[in-house]
Amino acid sequence: MKKTIRLLLTFIILTISLTLLIWGYAPNPRETRIQNISPVEMQLPTP
Repeated sequence: MKKTIRLLLTFIILTISLTLLIWGYAPNPRETRIQNISPVEMQLPTP
């Protein structure tokens, strides 16, 4: 009885750890945002 429980827990922990390992190596989706800035907004304010 104890052996089957230990094997079941081992399998569950192994499955969870492999899932997290694969998820950690998966690349994040890339997102590009284009924001138009007018030349007036690029100037420093005059004191």
